Amino acid sequence: MRVQQTSSPSYSTTTNTVLTIGGVKDTFSVTTLAASADTTPDAFGFTAQTDVALNTAVTSNAVTITGIDAPAPVSVSGGSYSINGGTFTSAAGSINNGDSVRVQQTSSSQYSTQTTVMLTIGGVQGAFQVTTLTDAGGFLLEPASGGDPTFTSTHFSGSGNCVMCHNNLTDAQAKDVSIETDWSSTMMANSARDPLWRAKVRSELNRNPQLADVISDKCTRCHAPMANFEAKTSGEPMQILDGGFLDASHNRHDSALNGVSCTLCHQIQDSPNLGTLSGFTGKYEIGSNKLIYGPYTDLFPNPMVMNTGYTPTYRAHVKESKLCATCHNLKTPYVDSFGNVLSTTPESEFPEQMPYSEWEHSSYATSNPQSCQQCHMSRADGVAISNRPMWLQTRDNFAVHDLVGANRLMLNIFNDNKTQLGVLSNNFPETIAKTEAMLQSAATVTPVSQSLVDDTLDFTLRVNSNTGHKLPSAYPSRRVILHVTVRDASNNVVFESGKVNADGSVTGVDADTDPAAFEPHHDLITSPDQVQVYEAIMGDDMNQVTYTLLRGMTYLKDNRILPQGFDKATAPSDIRVAGNALTDDDFVGGSDEIRNQIAGLNGINYQVTAELIHQPLAYGFVQDLFNDSGAEIQDFRTMFQASNAKSTTITTQAFSVSR
Repeated sequence: MRVQQTSSPSYSTTTNTVLTIGGVKDTFSVTTLAASADTTPDAFGFTAQTDVALNTAVTSNAVTITGIDAPAPVSVSGGSYSINGGTFTSAAGSINNGDSVRVQQTSSSQYSTQTTVMLTIGGVQGAFQVTTLTDAGGFLLEPASGGDPTFTSTHFSGSGNCVMCHNNLTDAQAKDVSIETDWSSTMMANSARDPLWRAKVRSELNRNPQLADVISDKCTRCHAPMANFEAKTSGEPMQILDGGFLDASHNRHDSALNGVSCTLCHQIQDSPNLGTLSGFTGKYEIGSNKLIYGPYTDLFPNPMVMNTGYTPTYRAHVKESKLCATCHNLKTPYVDSFGNVLSTTPESEFPEQMPYSEWEHSSYATSNPQSCQQCHMSRADGVAISNRPMWLQTRDNFAVHDLVGANRLMLNIFNDNKTQLGVLSNNFPETIAKTEAMLQSAATVTPVSQSLVDDTLDFTLRVNSNTGHKLPSAYPSRRVILHVTVRDASNNVVFESGKVNADGSVTGVDADTDPAAFEPHHDLITSPDQVQVYEAIMGDDMNQVTYTLLRGMTYLKDNRILPQGFDKATAPSDIRVAGNALTDDDFVGGSDEIRNQIAGLNGINYQVTAELIHQPLAYGFVQDLFNDSGAEIQDFRTMFQASNAKSTTITTQAFSVSR
């Protein structure tokens, strides 16, 4: 005899079955299990991520844990986890039903490599897989760190600390004029990320290693000014590469990578040296009182003082060109072929770039005054210069921090190589568009005279400058080419001077086929192998062409187009005209005239097209660099060759000439 019953649906509950036979009873008692916790969750997992940057912290999506009725144990391997948005940790803990959890890991430092974080909850595992970029792009160096823009140091505060108040600004037309956003995609913001600068530093160190200290100091005064200043103030060694400022573990790395930033420019004092030789070449003076100089009076300083420790203060010098002269007049020492320094004083050093002095010697500083800031920072009205307090008054003639120049090539390289260069900004398309617009306003070409007599086409072109300094400006790698094409009535090319090739070379330019030569300045062009190239060519102590900055002692040629009002007869030696242009009577302040005579033509009508083409990197300059060794150099070569921005047309003029 057996009996059967169904146990209780509740824990720890007894039920009885009574069997009676012939008046005799017996009971079968059944007790259910004692109550126990369910700590085994429902299955969970995280969305895999691919094509992530190398050596970067990557955070998963959040998942909600379900299926448990008591706290469940949690552990992680290969990374860390965060519950309900809390701090990430790798220590064991517990999690409750309904909690959300994320995991985090650092991606591999190798390309095309998968890494996994495994999170275990109550015995159930969920994986987060991350795969790095699939293509190294031919680079030798690992992707660079972008630095932390929220750093603080003794004298400086990173641009990321200014975002809260000085972004999200609009003008009277509701156009975004956020200060940090506009600045973030400029050459100044990315001065220490500049791959040409890094490559050129490597090349100069290769060629004159005994001057490493001089190179590191000179080259960081303006490319990594905050790191330079703090290191110099603290008596720290100055080094750029090989464990120096550009190394992510260096204590000055963040300040170096923040470039020419807010608290650098706005703390430069209006000292007697500003705008003089004593203040050139990055010899800015920074006080210890944390005064932030700006162009406006009637300020409400309390929010900045309370939040940052800096005090906004009106000073007129922030609107004046002499502020820019600090870095945009640069003189460098020069050496002989044995590496011996030949320059003995700041006056005797080589004028590597002198836009400020060129401006001083032009009508832009005298009869028609326009400062650097007026041309290179666009203007907006109706702007509250901080988004808090919300009742702040609006200002007119606000200087938009777009700081536009002419280096479309480098902006293009930054935009195309963000991961490799550690670039943080996404604003490059706007800055590139503004750069193209500035280039298109820099100069014009107009026909002065034209004739077609017998078999000779004769026309004179005038190149007119609209810039406040020489064109092209500054660093002696830049050139502007006058490209002239003549077509007959059937649209066949019968003459061409200055054809620019895809690799950046120019047909007919001597320097592009012979590294020891350079194209002379022309007043008359009669054959395709004569090309008018406006440029500065460096010469060493033996009067030979050099592309090594520390060998540059003089200019063998400087026929860059002069600004209006520039008198070449009275120009100081640092900004003198050099070469054939000095004796060319129609090479004057504001313009140059070039006569073209093309013989052997038998048609009756010809179409002439003349265009000015700007190149930030002349072919001879860049080939000399690429012949040197170093990963920085080879990686820049990869970026340069891939860029479609080696040349930019400034202006085009077309006209017909008939018999």
